[in-house]
Amino acid sequence: MKYLKMLGLAAIAAAALTALVGVGSASAYTLCEENVATGCKSHASSTIDFSAEDSVKLAGPFGIVLDTCTVSTVQGTPSTGADDEKTAVTGTVTSLTFEKCTRNTTVGTGGTLSITGSGTAGNGSVTSSGATVTIHELPNIVGNPSTCAYTTEKTALGTLTASATAATFDIAATITSETANCPTGTWSGSYVSTGPTIIRHLSH
Repeated sequence: MKYLKMLGLAAIAAAALTALVGVGSASAYTLCEENVATGCKSHASSTIDFSAEDSVKLAGPFGIVLDTCTVSTVQGTPSTGADDEKTAVTGTVTSLTFEKCTRNTTVGTGGTLSITGSGTAGNGSVTSSGATVTIHELPNIVGNPSTCAYTTEKTALGTLTASATAATFDIAATITSETANCPTGTWSGSYVSTGPTIIRHLSH
């Protein structure tokens, strides 16, 4: 329940992520603002900018909802990988927020997001590392403390999906806490891009 808590990249996230393109066998994946047949437009200035479409939730044992936030954002700066079409895009999360939560929820660091392209549709799998989120005033479910801190480390968050209007980032992640005796949870939610939106795997 390394609670990137509702980002990622993405919360991430962030997770973040806007448009993912593989530019041929001699180029790395990169984030793109516009999908064109000959390459990636405006990728150098693309930014990670996602907002939760609805509530993001963390559920604990027996499906008990530990925390729900109705407002969450993931923002950051992406960078391309090495000259290898299998190299993921990484992004530093500069802002990760969770607001209007049922528990007092604080963010320590946003960490980084990594996006690896899959297939030719432009979708990608998203992982998070180094994000830290603490949830306070938790109920005692399995003898856990009232405050639990969570940190991601190569944690699989979910899928970035291409769209003609706005990319979506769907989270379905198992998160474990770094705090002793805190329950493992399932983090779920959906984010939509408020920045660049086109995703496609291009080859030359």
